[in-house]
Amino acid sequence: MAILFKKITRPVDLTNMDSAKKTYPQITYQYSNPSTLDEIAQEIGRTSGVSEGEAFSVLKDFRTLLKQKLIDGRIVNISGLGYFYLAAQSKGTDAAEDFTAADITGLRICFRANKDIRLNTGTTTRTDGLSLKDVDRVNKTSGSEGTDNPDDNKPGGNPDDGGETPDPDPAA
Repeated sequence: MAILFKKITRPVDLTNMDSAKKTYPQITYQYSNPSTLDEIAQEIGRTSGVSEGEAFSVLKDFRTLLKQKLIDGRIVNISGLGYFYLAAQSKGTDAAEDFTAADITGLRICFRANKDIRLNTGTTTRTDGLSLKDVDRVNKTSGSEGTDNPDDNKPGGNPDDGGETPDPDPAA
């Protein structure tokens, strides 16, 4: 299966809507189904020699413990996988002394992949089966139409997030 992308045009400087505009890729999940915990457990069971039920139980426990460690204010580093950490959302205040915890409007769980699993568009990853396809070109050749907002509330569907999340501070 290919990784599908669509093209979006936005200002180079997101703080100035009149700045020059460029076209950027945005990964779209419009035509795919998410992998489920059951599916992952089945695949682990097939490849590791443990039962599907044991794999499912361990993954559920991992999910619970990950959330608890994040709530405890810790970064979670899973060697070979990457870092999970929290990012706070707020509308901000004019002065730093006016900002309180009540001004935080939400928290996001962020993930920064370990270099061993990061994907790139270099030849090494492409030989591993990476394939990128432009959704607009696929739709033109197949004659199908997309929806207006295919990525609402889906991962990677926010063009305003600037792409990559910042690296967590492992010393925190």
